[in-house]
Amino acid sequence: MITDDRLIFLIFKAQNKLQNYIRSQLAAAGVKITITQSGVLFLLKQRNGRNMTELSRILSTDNSAITGLVNRLQKLGLIVRKADPDDRRTCLVYITPAGLEEIDKAKGIIRRVNDDIKQGFTTEEIGTLKRALNGIFERFAGNG
Repeated sequence: MITDDRLIFLIFKAQNKLQNYIRSQLAAAGVKITITQSGVLFLLKQRNGRNMTELSRILSTDNSAITGLVNRLQKLGLIVRKADPDDRRTCLVYITPAGLEEIDKAKGIIRRVNDDIKQGFTTEEIGTLKRALNGIFERFAGNG
């Protein structure tokens, strides 16, 4: 039985291991983007033309991090920014055909890794994990 109560440490350790694993799997498949960048592309594939604040809110990250992600994706030619026709002070972010191609390559890898995470756990255990993670999200929702 696991007795380590350092939940923050365990959560961050699991996150780090998972990110490294996903990074290696994406690279082995020739995917150029990171898991974090894929989050932006997935959102744009869902609904193109989102503003930076919306991306930041959905991904639970700060505006400066989104700006960096968008800058890197734009340099790769995977997204473009255009002025919002309703508010010229705001820019909207659009996925390019190359971005669609890249996210489609990443999608299968990410789906497979998600399935790998579930291996060895019962449906009930996965449900418990999801409830625990969602509980953390809800508890700290207003804190950044």
